[in-house]
Amino acid sequence: MGNAHGGFNLPGHPGAGDDKKDKKKEKKPLEAAPPSHVGRRKKPKGSTGASKLPNVTPVTKCRMRLLKLERVKDYLLLEEEYISNQEQHKPAEERNEEEVSRVDELRGSPLSVGTLEELIDEQHAIVSSSIGPEYYVNILSFVDKDLLEPGSAVLLHNKEEKQQHNSNSQQQHQQQQQQQQQQQQQKQEQGIV
Repeated sequence: MGNAHGGFNLPGHPGAGDDKKDKKKEKKPLEAAPPSHVGRRKKPKGSTGASKLPNVTPVTKCRMRLLKLERVKDYLLLEEEYISNQEQHKPAEERNEEEVSRVDELRGSPLSVGTLEELIDEQHAIVSSSIGPEYYVNILSFVDKDLLEPGSAVLLHNKEEKQQHNSNSQQQHQQQQQQQQQQQQQKQEQGIV
């Protein structure tokens, strides 16, 4: 048996053709997997050359400007926060003083002190001034009307027109009409003469 064919890969022997089959198997290319979808192939998503931002050439200048503007923005935000905190912590006395000064500006400087004689309606009253006659006056909107009583002291000013008021207003009205008629007659006589 020593002479038995134990040769490997000799032609005509039973194991000789196996080598070619192995080569065919190795040379056979692997087929690509069938496509998982039908139709057009989709473009891959992501950044493409067209959608990228252009490069800005003066990078340092733009960066410096950005940092400077951010500093200014931070400073303004700090100012705004500081002012809002100051208004919240402002004492009530200062607020009251500001309100009083605003009312004084609206009211104006008082020229005289008078006495309330009579309330006519919600917006009008008769007052007598310390220097003499009685006046029909408007009551300003910021006056507390619940505190107004006949005989109470009031401040008078020249902001609005005062109309003089007397108890004998009808008699005075008649006298004024007579004086006007007399003045007209005198003017007519002077024109004729």
